[in-house]
Amino acid sequence: MDYFNQPFCRLETASYKWDFLKEKTGKTIIPFTVADSDYPTAPEIIEALNKRVEHGAFGYSYLDSEYYELIKNWTKTRYGYSIEANWIVPITGVVSALSFAIRALTEKNDRILIFTPVYNPFYDVVRNNERVLVESKLLPEEKYRLNFSEVERHFEAGVKLVIFCSPHNPVGRVWTESELDTLIELALKYDVTLLSDEIHCDLLIGRNKFVAIGNYFKEKHKIISVFAPSKTFNLAGLGLANMIIPNCELRKKVETLIKSFYIGPDLLAVSACKAAYRDCAYWVDLQNEHLTSQYQFLKDFLKTRISEARFSEMEGTYLAWVDFTFLGLTSNEICERLLKYGVLFNRGDTYGKDYDGFLRINLACSKAQLRAGLEALDRFVTDLK
Repeated sequence: MDYFNQPFCRLETASYKWDFLKEKTGKTIIPFTVADSDYPTAPEIIEALNKRVEHGAFGYSYLDSEYYELIKNWTKTRYGYSIEANWIVPITGVVSALSFAIRALTEKNDRILIFTPVYNPFYDVVRNNERVLVESKLLPEEKYRLNFSEVERHFEAGVKLVIFCSPHNPVGRVWTESELDTLIELALKYDVTLLSDEIHCDLLIGRNKFVAIGNYFKEKHKIISVFAPSKTFNLAGLGLANMIIPNCELRKKVETLIKSFYIGPDLLAVSACKAAYRDCAYWVDLQNEHLTSQYQFLKDFLKTRISEARFSEMEGTYLAWVDFTFLGLTSNEICERLLKYGVLFNRGDTYGKDYDGFLRINLACSKAQLRAGLEALDRFVTDLK
């Protein structure tokens, strides 16, 4: 069955991507923006949620042993590293996890490094927690690269923690073992805590292989990973993520802070997560085939219809990063004008001030929807010429 190309409408579901945009503009716009998917989640997850809702009681719940075993099995079978159940720290979302880690493991005015362009909440969680934001720009080659000489200078200057995005949003890199070796070596050398956001870890293009930071876990190392079923299975609205913290001292600090807020994933999120990690590996593989096809369609379309557009090779996530600076317009001007053509993409300057004129394009939709969006984009570019 083709799970990803069936007609599917998300309007009138309080969708932030669709309904909020319609409320704001007064008309239906096709959005390629917010990083969730415009097709249903896996059928086994829907079945599990229906079963839980049909039970009728929604009292207090807890995370049982099955939950932890499913997390352990997923990391082992998908990515080849083993964890202990007590290393798992459940939380309500990845961005929340980043914020809790920053508060628990650093002090006000400590320096925190991010690699730009990057997912915009990375800026917020540093600044809103009164830490000093330090940026290292990725090198824009055929594939974006980490600038290790600059990273080491920042580490020498006193960076306490680095937030790493793996795979990287928005540039689509899946970091290699060699790149991770170097980053880990530098973090250990300068005693820097490495916090790896791996929310897109399941979403891979073609034959690319994800190298998890968990392959470097040792109980004394200051390395933390955070991942979630939300992007993979279109479950972001349910609110659940897992931090993996092998270092006992770090884990105690983070858990103590989280417990002081009395928060955690709700029972429906847990039911969905269990079904995802127990029954839906096949669906992830099929989705990756679909996303690979979507990316190829995008590349072919741009090369033949909008050849001036430039893009780096996309290896993971479902978010394409495209340079439209040839238009001579700001990202905001492009997006505002595209509304008249019935489509919207994410502004590049959202992810870094040096990326005005870039767009981020969400490919997690049907082929028909992607084609309609690109056709509208082509009409816009043609009318400018």
